[in-house]
Amino acid sequence: MREDQGIATIWTAVVAGACLLMVGLVLDGGTILRARSSSYDLAGGAARVATQQLDQDALALGDVIVDPDAGRSAALAWLADRDATGVVAVDGDTVTVAVRRQVDLQILQPVSVEVEETATAQARRGGT
Repeated sequence: MREDQGIATIWTAVVAGACLLMVGLVLDGGTILRARSSSYDLAGGAARVATQQLDQDALALGDVIVDPDAGRSAALAWLADRDATGVVAVDGDTVTVAVRRQVDLQILQPVSVEVEETATAQARRGGT
């Protein structure tokens, strides 16, 4: 009988450990998904802010082109206001922003995961 109790104790410990690991994976997986979603939102918001910084000389000629310096500065300032950092690329009327963040996991500590999301926005003439 004592041997059966020892096996049952070991079995219980293994099953409990497996259940705890599964709960940890679900919670930390959700944390990573939320971080990816919010990073994408940050990148998209920064890209949209940058596309509003138009080159006034080109606009006077009828061309919609983002001012590279003003667009980059506006996007980086928008990210900084939200405690985030990123890389901004301006190419004509298109702005691409990449946001990279470290995410601390809740259960599998002290592990952290790096999340990077990229979004692009394009400046458009009104009515098109």
